[in-house]
Amino acid sequence: MKRLCLSSLLALLPVSPAFAVATGDLDFFDFERASLEDTLNLKTDVASRLDFTAREAPGIVTVITREEIINSGARSLVDVLRLVPGLDFGVDVESNLGLGVRGNWAHEGKILVLVDGQRYNESFLGTAQLERISPEQVERIEIIRGPGSAVYGGFAELGVIKITTRSARSIGGTEAALAYGYMARTYGDKSANLAFGRTFENFELSSQLYAADMNRSDRRYTDFNGGSYSMEHASEIHSRNLNIGLKNQGLNVRLIADLHRTTQRDGYATGILPRPMDRDFNAYFAEVNREFAVGEKLTVTPAFNYSYQQPYNGYDAVIYPRDKSSYFSKGTVTSEYSASERTKFSGGLEMSQDKAVLANTTPAGYYYFKNGKDHITYTNTAVFAEGVSEYPIGMLSAGARYDKNEGFDPAFSPRLAWTKVFGRLHMKAIYSRAFRAPGIDNLVANPDLKPERTTVGEFETGYKFTDAFFLSGNLYSMRIKDPIVFYVENSVQKYGNYGRTGTDGFELTARLKKDWGYCDFSYSYYTAPDNGVAFYNAGGGDTMLAFARDKFALNSSLKLFPGFSANPSAVYYAGRHGYYAAGLTKRFDNVLLANLNLVFKDLLNGRLELDLGVFDIFNSGYSFLQPYDGGHAPLPGSSREVRTRLAYKF
Repeated sequence: MKRLCLSSLLALLPVSPAFAVATGDLDFFDFERASLEDTLNLKTDVASRLDFTAREAPGIVTVITREEIINSGARSLVDVLRLVPGLDFGVDVESNLGLGVRGNWAHEGKILVLVDGQRYNESFLGTAQLERISPEQVERIEIIRGPGSAVYGGFAELGVIKITTRSARSIGGTEAALAYGYMARTYGDKSANLAFGRTFENFELSSQLYAADMNRSDRRYTDFNGGSYSMEHASEIHSRNLNIGLKNQGLNVRLIADLHRTTQRDGYATGILPRPMDRDFNAYFAEVNREFAVGEKLTVTPAFNYSYQQPYNGYDAVIYPRDKSSYFSKGTVTSEYSASERTKFSGGLEMSQDKAVLANTTPAGYYYFKNGKDHITYTNTAVFAEGVSEYPIGMLSAGARYDKNEGFDPAFSPRLAWTKVFGRLHMKAIYSRAFRAPGIDNLVANPDLKPERTTVGEFETGYKFTDAFFLSGNLYSMRIKDPIVFYVENSVQKYGNYGRTGTDGFELTARLKKDWGYCDFSYSYYTAPDNGVAFYNAGGGDTMLAFARDKFALNSSLKLFPGFSANPSAVYYAGRHGYYAAGLTKRFDNVLLANLNLVFKDLLNGRLELDLGVFDIFNSGYSFLQPYDGGHAPLPGSSREVRTRLAYKF
């Protein structure tokens, strides 16, 4: 088996990963030394407010550990998430990248991104800029591919990405990391992260400070009008982040300041801009929660979240004079009750408010809010409940959430699931409904928007063939009613509810884990037989724009000798369709993105770690395609990049 895996790596066959399952607390989990059984039996809570192993969780769950992220040499979350089955990236506007889930465009308010419990989706359009989040800070990433609205509400329609950064115990002192990458013509990224974690008698304190300057690409961008420019120093990304966490018994406090700036010349609806221009996405987050034990069986946790965001600001006073900010506050009370060892319940109440304000420099009437005001407030009230009971036939889970927002129609999101682990075999059957809440600017463009509604059926089975090899597969059918679609009419940006869309498909994942390392493989396939939204379709076929019908990937780590490992990874895309000229689509060539990262650990008595990596080894010429008919030409990705990383523990 080891020879088979090695030959596959050397040939760079297109296969992809099933990342390890993780616990709610990975502080003392050593993924490198863990057995396959250990990884399969660890806990995750992304699909429910109750903890389950990923084999039992009522959702299709992937969890990625810090060791896997560092081994792969990931430069950003784009590198991490494109290895996950069913996930991929497309270009939106102004060089911004967004996620697709199982062939469906999910960037605007359809996939929830949480960082240490903080909602990173901004309130105006629901987008989240994933490149701002440093892989260096991350302890684990939990992903549910499929609806999460029953637990999380209206931005979790197609999935949830839950990111947990390193805790005080995980850091265990002070650690500094530096990275530098260089493409053919300019640097790819220059980043630094300083982490501090200390455990005291009664509390824990963690703090991470991150700074990075990146170039998205050094290739040329050419628009549909024939205009062209070099992306070298015209696609810069600048990120600064401070993340502080405090734990004192049942009390948890989180403070995050996240400054993020992009640079582009592709613009929107204006052709190529005369010079590189900046967009600011600054955000500040705060949370406090406290868990109370009421007897032996009941816990109650009140929480308060607050955020201030300034997305899509600072473009240009003439071309786009609309700076804005939002204030989001949320109060939640949740409870968990263990009726017995086999039956548990959770539930709660959530009240939130979004307030948006336009800058006083905004021209009168320029995309103002309802009734011509320069500010607006929306409140949302939600109740949710979930019950889980274990029977000889399996574990039954039933949950639901009801949201009432003053800006649009109420939404009810139920979920029913059956899961069963039969020794080496597990099976899941899941039915769920979800919704996408219109963002504030969606309602500015169309005050009559309704939430789009999604219904999904999923079935998964997995089998552990040996103590080292595990294989699983899932089938899904996803239908979206009244999708909220962006379009342009007479040079005016609009949003509307358009008919019906969705995809069917399957995903296969496999893991081989031995003392010498691991090999993760996956294959993702989707078809769109019932898509009625022409903006998402590639000329009437059964695929969606931008996202490959067939995606294979590989993530692996081979210990060549103590303290040294070679970590090949690859993604192979087949069946991508997109626009190559105004109004014209085609099938793009298949493309292989192959990487190799060498990791030297335990240098200088275990204090120093050194990585040397090459990304896009074959210089594939990969470009991000636009997943809708928005007039944006393919956006060139980076050329081949050589990167090094140093991490030192003080």
